[in-house]
Amino acid sequence: MALENDRMTNMTKGAHSDDLSGLLRGVAYVAVQELGTRVSHKNTGKACNDPVADKMLQRIAADENLHMIFYRNICAAALDLAPDQAVEAITGVVTNFDMPGIGMPNFRKMSLMMAKHGIYDARQHLDDVVWPVLRKWRIFERDDFTGRGEKARDELAAWLEQAELDARRFEEQRDRFLAREAAKREKASA
Repeated sequence: MALENDRMTNMTKGAHSDDLSGLLRGVAYVAVQELGTRVSHKNTGKACNDPVADKMLQRIAADENLHMIFYRNICAAALDLAPDQAVEAITGVVTNFDMPGIGMPNFRKMSLMMAKHGIYDARQHLDDVVWPVLRKWRIFERDDFTGRGEKARDELAAWLEQAELDARRFEEQRDRFLAREAAKREKASA
């Protein structure tokens, strides 16, 4: 019953609260989101400890990857056609990113559980999602931005520095938490 209530709440509110108006912002969002979803599905399959579920989730992850490539290529073309506007959209999306479902009841709690178990966390988001698309788009190698695009790229660079610190802090906290949990289990079994 709770799952159905959560589903109805999500259907009523919508899956995402961010303002994704505009083509460039919307395409930049799905390029990042599809890759994040691929990582999440792939890791969920591994965590299931069930070979059938793992194979099914690997197939879903492969499909998500095809979606990501499509949107990533559209973004790459946008960077060539309108570099300043595209990098502004990319920066806006990356620096304010939330996975779909942010409006769902208990989303934050479930996100923490996924992070705790290595399914999708801040480090994976940064290293396996954000950096790969930024490298593919050559964001930090491009020389076709005007002052407007440079400003957006600088904002993105500052965010990336902070995200690296946040990911490192998260990993340290998670490691301490998991060590405490392991010690409790060991003590209980002794």
